[in-house]
Amino acid sequence: MQCPVCHRENSAEAVFCEKCGARIARKPPPVEAEVADEAEVRIRRRPADSGELATRPKRRRAAVEEDERRSGGAIVPYRNPLALFAYYCVFLGFIIGIGATTAVVIFASGSTLSEDHIRFGKMVIYIGFIVGMLVELAAFLMGIFGLLYVRTHPTARGTGHAIMGVVLGPVFVIAQLAALIYMIGWIDSQFHA
Repeated sequence: MQCPVCHRENSAEAVFCEKCGARIARKPPPVEAEVADEAEVRIRRRPADSGELATRPKRRRAAVEEDERRSGGAIVPYRNPLALFAYYCVFLGFIIGIGATTAVVIFASGSTLSEDHIRFGKMVIYIGFIVGMLVELAAFLMGIFGLLYVRTHPTARGTGHAIMGVVLGPVFVIAQLAALIYMIGWIDSQFHA
């Protein structure tokens, strides 16, 4: 076999060049096709060296991995659902907390507030922020599991999405907890309820 880099002749069993160390490409054995009838095609491989048979499965696996890398999943890591859900949960938890606050503000601005209205508004804020914080904690955990999945399945992708869940999940939990304490304190100081 001739090396494609330095053109040195190597033995027929060589996988790497003896001079420069480059990988020597092997050609697959020729294929004969026999057509028995129009619906059936039989493929028969010609016998090959024992060296070629030993390296063929490795080349096939490498080719499949290359095809998987090219076939998408870079922008939306659909092969790593944990990382994808972590990314979406980060923003969902934040939206739930902000949505509860907005609903209470809109409700409070349009009516005369009684003590029951104030209690109801505080309950909505509590529920909204607590649910939001639980979703953020779920984003953190799914981000960790997404990173572990990427480590064991490198073609799955989703590292960036998982890191967003791991980093922004706790940040938003702390921000929502601070906002909850501030808003409840502000409502209590304004309305003495």
